[in-house]
Parts: sequence; C-alpha cells; structure tokens
Amino acid sequence: MERRDRGKAGEWAFLKGMIHGADIIIEVVDARDVQGTRLPAVERMAGSRRLLMVANKTDLLPGGAMLPKLANKGFTISATTANENQRQALIRAIMARTKTRPVRALLVGYPNVGKSTLINMLAHRSVARVSPVAGTTKDIQWINITPDLTISDYRGLFPKKEAKAELVRKGAMDVRGDEEVHAHPFAERVLRSRVLRSWLERRFDVDLKAAHTSEGILAAIAARRRLFIKGGELNLEEAARLLVRAMKEAPEI
Repeated sequence: MERRDRGKAGEWAFLKGMIHGADIIIEVVDARDVQGTRLPAVERMAGSRRLLMVANKTDLLPGGAMLPKLANKGFTISATTANENQRQALIRAIMARTKTRPVRALLVGYPNVGKSTLINMLAHRSVARVSPVAGTTKDIQWINITPDLTISDYRGLFPKKEAKAELVRKGAMDVRGDEEVHAHPFAERVLRSRVLRSWLERRFDVDLKAAHTSEGILAAIAARRRLFIKGGELNLEEAARLLVRAMKEAPEI
C-alpha cells in the first residue's frame, strides 16, 4: 500500500503513470448516468484497446428501465447484488481485454460509483474500504482476485472544472454539514419527476400528494420520522440530512 499526498496536478501525473503501468483500465460509471460519470481524460490516457467500461449500480435503475448500452463490449452489473455467474462473467470480460498474464487492472471512476464495492465482490471478501461518503479511498492497494488477476482501486476522480452542483447530484462530493443547501434542489427535482416522487414515497413511507414545495417534502419526511425541535416544530434540518443521504439510492441522478 502506498500513501498518496499530492496536489491536483501531481495527482493526475501520478494517475497517468499508474495507467501506463496497468494492463487493463476499468472505468466504473454509474448506470443511472453513464455519460455524466465518464472520465474522458482517463479514456484518452488508457486508449480503447485497454479500456473496459463497467456500468455499476444497475439495481438502482427504476423498474422496467433498459440497461444502458455501452460501446466496446462494456459490462453492466450491480456490485451489491451480483451472483457468482455475474462475478465470473466480469472476470472473463476483464481477462479478454489482453493476452498478457498475469493481468494488472486499475479501477478508476467518479467518487461513490461503487469501485470499492466492485473489488470486494470480485475478491469474494472485504478488502477495500466501502463508505457512503464520497472520496473515502486514499491509498493504493493491489488485491489478488485470481492467480492471474490483480486489481487496484484508485481514488475517485472528476473533471477539474465540473460544477459543485453537478458533483453533488452524482454523489461525488461530501456535503456533510451543508445538507440543507443541497436537499432543496433535489426535492424540487422530486416534484418534477414521477419516478423520483414514487421512489421517495416508498423510501420514506410518506404520501407526497399535499407536497408542492421542497419544504413540503422535507416536512413530510420529518413528520413521518417524528423529527421535532424545541417547541414541537418539525426538524427540517434533520429531514434534509436524511434526504441527502438517500439521494445516492435514487433511481435518477
């Protein structure tokens, strides 16, 4: 394991070296927003021959939704629910990218797309730290998956100029302590989306028919969870925290 304490420029230069030294680059994207969670700079560094795109979190797609179509024989999976057949199929897809043996594969992707969960699924054991907080992976560790396959989970990356609101929407930024600011825009999206409204009603066991504002949604959550502050008023701040945590499970991001 190697500790990485570098600035932004040094981080990308170090990543370029890691990509150069790997046989396969596995770009993990979110199945709910494949295009929005791609890393074009990484794709250019890797080249199409060595790149395998894996769309994770298919279990979070809304019911009846089609699996995303990926170019260059990409792979779709849910790392949290995959069975042994799916695990073996992904290993075969990785190995098919090169004739080199043994294979060193590097996982890259946005924060919170499930890279560590994917490695743990492939390894059949808990070897990579998994957290709902974006940006948890700090160290490089090479993990043996099979005698011929070793994988490393690289820390989450995103384009330098991406807007904070977009990063929050994709679950790629830690917003602890600032939940209310980000809960309201998401609640407004819920009001405009039949899919998100239905999901939120099931997720919190609430009826949103009377909710016409973002504050109304937070009030419904607070009332259902019996969240109150001094004086018996609804605790909208705590409801905002619950909503922001739940955003990562939404069928649309």
